[in-house]
Amino acid sequence: MSAPAGGNGAGPAIDAEAIRTQARTLGIDLVGFCSWQDLEAEAPDYDKPSQLSTYLTRLIVLAKRYPTGVARSPDAAFRQYAAGRVARHLEEAAGGLAYWLEERDAIACILSAAIPDLRRQPMAYAGPGGQGSLLLRQAAAAAGLGTLGLNEMILTPEYGPRVFLAGVLTDAAVDCGQPLEDELCPGLDECGRCAEVCPVAAIPDSAPAGVPLREVRGLEAEACARACQPFGPDRMVEHLADLFASKSAAEAVEIAESPATQRIFYNLTVQRQGAYTGCQSCQLACPVGEDYERFDR
Repeated sequence: MSAPAGGNGAGPAIDAEAIRTQARTLGIDLVGFCSWQDLEAEAPDYDKPSQLSTYLTRLIVLAKRYPTGVARSPDAAFRQYAAGRVARHLEEAAGGLAYWLEERDAIACILSAAIPDLRRQPMAYAGPGGQGSLLLRQAAAAAGLGTLGLNEMILTPEYGPRVFLAGVLTDAAVDCGQPLEDELCPGLDECGRCAEVCPVAAIPDSAPAGVPLREVRGLEAEACARACQPFGPDRMVEHLADLFASKSAAEAVEIAESPATQRIFYNLTVQRQGAYTGCQSCQLACPVGEDYERFDR
């Protein structure tokens, strides 16, 4: 399965299918491979792959779907909590895969979907519905797991956008995948459901007829974060600012004891990953994916 490390800093050769088999054993649904360095040119300065590693040359992109029963629930609070648990299970599985690789003489580290990085604005934004940073979504597209939708979600043939992403960086010598040739997103001309249901109008909702999707695709991240992270890091900062600006002790106590304080505390300490999954409107409305027919049952 593995071989001694090769030249030019390459790690052991590990068969891609062996990695996929182990990932599935750990509960991961989709696995793809891409070159970490190939993502460097288009990444913003705060997200450059070289900032994390220059010698871990491969990114294993991992995706886990969340159950259709969760997606179909009319209770938004339940969906947020349950989806957060799925994201947690994915990261635990990614850790298991990293250890498995290191047992085979590779070097590996986990790339989380929601890294709390204060250089980002908005803080620690984990993409629409907590799906993952834009870098991780671009990596999934480069690995051939899917294509980016109108709002820069990753859409997969199997589950549409109803997946969470994580990754494992490694020096293992494994072949990269290839991007899909055709767009999965129907675009505004044929669909536009995600733009229609977005509660904060963060998705482009108009474009000249016939314009390629790549020229329309976009997302206003700060607006999206307000919906996806209603009690996340940015909301906590705003809440503390209100507290410190209180004009009296009584007002400060009222803010400190408010339901908002409880929700922020619960989201950032108990739910954690669920703090980034507050809004899934676009993911639930998207008709892409083999799983979507189950929504009509």
